[in-house]
Amino acid sequence: MPTEHPALRIENFDPARHDRAGFDCGVDRLNNYLKLSARKQQKDDMTRVYVVVEEGRPGILGYHAINLGMMNVDELKRRPRGAPAHGEIPVLFLGQVAVDRAAQGKGLGGILMHHVFEKAYMIADVAGCHAIVLDVISDGGESELVRRTGWYKSFGFASFASDPARMYLALKQVRAVVQAIPGEGDA
Repeated sequence: MPTEHPALRIENFDPARHDRAGFDCGVDRLNNYLKLSARKQQKDDMTRVYVVVEEGRPGILGYHAINLGMMNVDELKRRPRGAPAHGEIPVLFLGQVAVDRAAQGKGLGGILMHHVFEKAYMIADVAGCHAIVLDVISDGGESELVRRTGWYKSFGFASFASDPARMYLALKQVRAVVQAIPGEGDA
């Protein structure tokens, strides 16, 4: 599931270059985040947004937003070996993953998830990062929550015991995925 595709590019979101007006993934909250909040949160160094675009075109086909955070190990089923006594461990928080309706079903979600894995892999090597954490949105009702949770599980994410909509994936698993792709984990 590499992020290299001849006609597609993953770029840092730049509101001056990337046209977000027509983006519609079918979930108002995710559409509005890209259109109304992403620019300000990125400018204020609260998050980083990455977009998928076709080579030479400004329209956004998909995006993800990530930021750093801390997580208390008490939220996990087992305390990680080597966790500090205070119980806080560093994580990469995945805020959103969204793909425009016109591009859904073509593997862009998987490409975006692998890009998140690559970013987590790089962060872990520079500053430490124990896991990727995310909250599955419930917009659209229970069936959509179940569908989205299943999609994240397909990448190896597991639910927290205390909250099934909060999920995590340990960096040990992320490294295995990134390093399995020739040339990806060679940095």
